[in-house]
Amino acid sequence: MGHVLRAFVVTRARPQASGLAATLTELGAIVTEAPAIAIHPVEVSLPDLASYDLVCLTSVNGVDRLFELVRDARALAGPVVAAIGPGTAERLRAKGVVADVVPPRAVGEGLLEAVAGLDVGRALILRAREGRDVLPEGLRERGVEVDLVTLYETRAEPLDADTRAAVLDADWITFTAGSAVRSLVAAVGGADALRGGPRLASIGPVTSAALRDLGLEPDLEAAEHTPDGLVAALLG
Repeated sequence: MGHVLRAFVVTRARPQASGLAATLTELGAIVTEAPAIAIHPVEVSLPDLASYDLVCLTSVNGVDRLFELVRDARALAGPVVAAIGPGTAERLRAKGVVADVVPPRAVGEGLLEAVAGLDVGRALILRAREGRDVLPEGLRERGVEVDLVTLYETRAEPLDADTRAAVLDADWITFTAGSAVRSLVAAVGGADALRGGPRLASIGPVTSAALRDLGLEPDLEAAEHTPDGLVAALLG
C-alpha cells in the first residue's frame, strides 16, 4: 500500500465501513473503523411504483431501505429504473433488478444527463432526507412531474476519545459521503484539527465538495465513485 499505513474509514453505514475496512486490511493497511454517522430508516408509505415512468435510486442505502418495504423485485418491473452509479446498480442487481440507466459519473448531474433522452412524464426519486436537489429540479425544468420520497436519514455519531486520537494519527482518512465529512469534522473538533495531519481521500466530486465547503482540500479523489474505486485510487 506504499505510504498508506493506516486508513480511517468513514461511510454512511457501519456494515459498509466494515467491508471497506476488510479490503484495506487484506491489502496490509492498519485500519481504524470510525463511522461518524448512522443510517436511520424513515417510516413512509410508498406510492405505486408502477404508476411512474422513471424510478431513481440515489444510494446503496436507499436500495436496501426500498427492499425492506417492497421485498419483491417485481415491484420495479414497470418503470425505467435509474441508479446513480455502479455501486447502487450493483446493489440493485443483488436484489434481482438490473438498472436500465447507470451514468458514468455517480452524481446527480450525471444521472440527470443520463435520463435526458427518455420520454418521462412522471418520475419518482427515492433518497435520503438530506439529498441534493439537482436531479428533481432538473427534471421539473423539463416538465416532468416529480415525486420525492425520503427513505432514510443520516445522523451524526460521536467518536470516543481513543477513536478520535486514532483518526488524527492516521496517514489517510477515507470519506465516502458528504454527510460523513461534516459529521467527522465536527467530531474531531473542526477542520483545523485535520490541517497538516492525515491525508484526505474522497470517493467522488460531491464528497470532495463537502470537504472544500469546510476549507479542506482532498488529497485524492477516486475516478470510479465506489469503495473499490477508492481503494484503487489509494493503491495508485
